[in-house]
Amino acid sequence: MAPEPLIDSHGRRIAYLRLSVTDRCDLRCRYCRPAGDKSYVERADWLSFAEIRRLVGLFAAMGVGRVRLTGGEPLLRAGIVDLVGELANTPGVRDLSLSTNATRLARHASALKAAGLSRVNVSLDSLKRECVSELCGRDSLDATLAGLMAAKAAGLEPIKLNMVALQGVNDGEIESMAAFCFEHGFILRLIEAMPMGEAGRAAAYLPLAGARDRLVRRFGLRPCG
Repeated sequence: MAPEPLIDSHGRRIAYLRLSVTDRCDLRCRYCRPAGDKSYVERADWLSFAEIRRLVGLFAAMGVGRVRLTGGEPLLRAGIVDLVGELANTPGVRDLSLSTNATRLARHASALKAAGLSRVNVSLDSLKRECVSELCGRDSLDATLAGLMAAKAAGLEPIKLNMVALQGVNDGEIESMAAFCFEHGFILRLIEAMPMGEAGRAAAYLPLAGARDRLVRRFGLRPCG
């Protein structure tokens, strides 16, 4: 007898699982993990690959067919390509994706595609080197761009580009980032940094309604659906 599907309290069927494989990251994005924060989970407390395989299998049996691997930076987890191969072959998993800052994606993109990864979401908040350094704690622009292009060449598509929009920091780049995505066939996702805590100071909060209007005017966009 097949397991019952997962239903939330509003009667909606749950078909999507996000699974963090590590809390480690090679960047220090100020809206995520500010400099000086060392509140890492002990490696002994990480889910083992066997536990991850079992969890994904259980969820897939209940109709959760879309799985996304996240972090931290998931490409820092040793053996990640092998894990992708095992999860991609799990009965019931029909879409396996990965969220990454792409600094290590150039060296792994082809192997990840061959292992069964469907697509990637890539974090990139600016195309300006100095802004990337300010936001991420170091200049990672070249590595991220190389990772993006390697993912495109490997066929890890559609590629979604996540841009955290911050007032007075990178809000002037929204149109240029959209143009970059149009040029390369990426999907731009603008993300609000909530005005709370150290990372989301009210002064940097940018409501996205205004950004949407700017993009409509600049590119002549029309809502779909």
